[in-house]
Amino acid sequence: MAQQVKTLVTIPHDLSLVPVTHKVEGYDAKYKERLRVAQLYRQYCRDSPSIKIAISSQINVNEITRFSDFPLSKKTLKGLQEAQYRLVTEIQKQTIGLALQGKDVLGAAKTGSGKTLAFLIPVLEALYRLQWTSADGLGVLIISPTRELAYQTFEVLRKVGKNHDFSAGLIIGGKDLKHEAERINNINILVCTPGRLLQHMDETICFHATNLQMLVLDEADRILDMGFADTMNAIIENLPKKRQTLLFSATQTKSVKDLARLSLKDPEYIWVHEKAKYRFDDE
Repeated sequence: MAQQVKTLVTIPHDLSLVPVTHKVEGYDAKYKERLRVAQLYRQYCRDSPSIKIAISSQINVNEITRFSDFPLSKKTLKGLQEAQYRLVTEIQKQTIGLALQGKDVLGAAKTGSGKTLAFLIPVLEALYRLQWTSADGLGVLIISPTRELAYQTFEVLRKVGKNHDFSAGLIIGGKDLKHEAERINNINILVCTPGRLLQHMDETICFHATNLQMLVLDEADRILDMGFADTMNAIIENLPKKRQTLLFSATQTKSVKDLARLSLKDPEYIWVHEKAKYRFDDE
């Protein structure tokens, strides 16, 4: 019998067992002030060029062979070690350093190249450095073409992110929309499929992405091949323009390039096979 996929879980707890968080308006004045100060600090961390330069100065791609060679938090490194992830692949080596600096990335990488960790590590580090809390709501969206891939991504996230305090959710359909809607507002990292995400954007009143820090589009070519071009356009229109975006695709079709132009800002191009490089150069 196939294992039933839990639609909403946290790292490391099951969100279905956690009461829905009270709205900020219900907290006392001291809490509101602490929240305001924390938000100002996160804004400074996100926009400060000195912090980005400091991160950049710690990364020499040619010298990186292990995850511990990157300037990562102890919580992320511990999760990687416990999950037996030590050596980096080429796509991880090329992507993580750029993503840690807050840059948009357009990566050409096939399944099995290690691209999942190439974006999950920057996801965890971005929220960790911003001192993200449950009160801040949704910080990262990870969109996958299929339920199976979304579930695989979510399982890796649970392994490497289990030492962090962020909540994570898996929204792929198959459960009652109302059941998801009651819990979705607590999620910091949301792994989802395009159709279900847009349905929540249209129908779930409490769901919003105004604080979104990062958007990840995994296997964008498959998303578009499955007929989700209009859905993706609608989703991106609902997201804040000031965000970081990581887009991965095995092929660089015209549709992918159109999506990249819509979602990315001055991206860094990364390829790990010659065919991808040739097609990038043809642009």
